Amino acid sequence: MDQTYASSQNNIENHKAFLNALDHPTLLMQAQPRQVVTANKKACELFGKGLSQIEGHRGGQVFDCVHAFTEAGCGLDVNCENCKIKNAVVDTFSTGNSHNSIQTLLDIKKNNLISPYEMQVSTEKIGDFAIITIEKYTKKVESAWGRTELTR
Repeated sequence: MDQTYASSQNNIENHKAFLNALDHPTLLMQAQPRQVVTANKKACELFGKGLSQIEGHRGGQVFDCVHAFTEAGCGLDVNCENCKIKNAVVDTFSTGNSHNSIQTLLDIKKNNLISPYEMQVSTEKIGDFAIITIEKYTKKVESAWGRTELTR
């Protein structure tokens, strides 16, 4: 077995243990290509996905953003140009700056239905990776009285 590969795999296992100790759903991303390396159990539960449906995918694919599945793809679609989450992640990788409580509204496709979800994330660079902490991932619904309510 290649020693670099074995070291890399051991490093990812250490990251998984660290992520699973955190209180919030968290993704570990690499810069190139900008994809999720791994996620904690809370992120798997929040998105209703196993690690195989998260690892190696772009953030928008993990979130089920409708723009992540266009021909151009997550982060490259014209609708992604002003995505606050994508821009915070890119800035974290390029400058090392953390971003706290970045809020946005994404159109999420689940069970063939598209619904607006409020998202809030924070980013932090750790070595060659960025940690994306999901603070809010909440479906917006209209109540019978015409007020917007939030559900998970």
